[in-house]
Amino acid sequence: MKVRRLRDILDRPFTIRDLASGYTNNDDGATTDAVKGYNGNLNIRPSYQRNSVYNEDKRQAVIQTVLDECPLGIMYWVDLGNGQYEVLDGQQRILAICNYVMGNYSVKSSKFPSSAPQQDFPNLQMNLTDLAEQILDYELDIYVCEGTASEKMKWFHVINTAGEPLNEQELRNSAYTGTWLSDAKQRFSTKTGRGVVLADENPNNDKAEPLLNGNWNRQEYLQTAIKWASQNDNDDSTNTIEDYMLKHQGDADASELWQNFSAIIEWVRGKFISYQNSLKGMDWGTIYKEYQLGQLDNNIIKNSASVINEKIAELVNDDEVTTKMKGIYQYIIYGDSKYLQLRAFDDKTIKQKYEEQSHHCVYCVDEGNNREYALKELAGDHITPWSLGGKTVPENCQLLCKKHNSSKGNNY
Repeated sequence: MKVRRLRDILDRPFTIRDLASGYTNNDDGATTDAVKGYNGNLNIRPSYQRNSVYNEDKRQAVIQTVLDECPLGIMYWVDLGNGQYEVLDGQQRILAICNYVMGNYSVKSSKFPSSAPQQDFPNLQMNLTDLAEQILDYELDIYVCEGTASEKMKWFHVINTAGEPLNEQELRNSAYTGTWLSDAKQRFSTKTGRGVVLADENPNNDKAEPLLNGNWNRQEYLQTAIKWASQNDNDDSTNTIEDYMLKHQGDADASELWQNFSAIIEWVRGKFISYQNSLKGMDWGTIYKEYQLGQLDNNIIKNSASVINEKIAELVNDDEVTTKMKGIYQYIIYGDSKYLQLRAFDDKTIKQKYEEQSHHCVYCVDEGNNREYALKELAGDHITPWSLGGKTVPENCQLLCKKHNSSKGNNY
């Protein structure tokens, strides 16, 4: 990777005036390569870059730094040849600068008159021309990188140690650019993207929460979609997110990714028609694959939505079950009672049984072992399991030692 200072390439300072000249922003949140600066020679938001995440305080801090004539920090561009560049690092600062110069927001500063401490840039140009010129003449410290895609991604990791940290998917996007990624981002990284809308909204239940963890604006929905697709791909060579992105980088669009994702989400929505809170963040890609392979055929999830709904309602209304909703869903899916928590025997019952059993473990006595245990060494156990109608009442309680209680496991 070759790195040179832009000042040396141009043989002159590069200023905010240069950066903001010809600035255009046709970004709809989905279209990539739609934000340009430096008279159209700088692609401010290439496909691997995230949407702007700077809040108002950070934008104001950027402009205040310029007004104070303090260093704003190094920015990195990629040389595309023929005088064309794209931003590798520093996008948020560049957008803050250009949008201020374009009059898209105002800032408050002690540099402004006390009678008008909040100023946008057009007003500065009319009334405080010296400050306006100071901003336009501010020199930016920019380094230009030349190298291969893999070198660019490695450099992206290096320079990402400062500023607004990039997550793993944002870093991956820097190495697998193309029409496939652009289309995938449009579907999964914008507020109105089909993937985002499908995961966040349920037409059959307006109270249902989103199904995915994370923030679509930080590429985390896209990461989940790719992860699920890589798990469901029959090609064993694409079992990681990176493998999948490399395989499909040259595709015209991300329709296959969308089809896999929508099939999973619609399956989840179709199975859990009423109780949809706490479904968020479960590994639905893996669950769906197990379902398709028949690995869940003996469990409640194999039934119709109405049967599943009835079973969930039964568990929710069962006083013996204290499990949170997520545990109930896991029980429905996997059929393992370890996901269920039952109402525990109270201290009074435990102490009563401790004396009735003369400090022994019932199973130990059956084996001819009459050892006496301390109370803390015994645990309350249901004689008749919950699954067979057993209740958490004194007459259904027995005390077992840790060994026997553990060997009995979660046999509810």
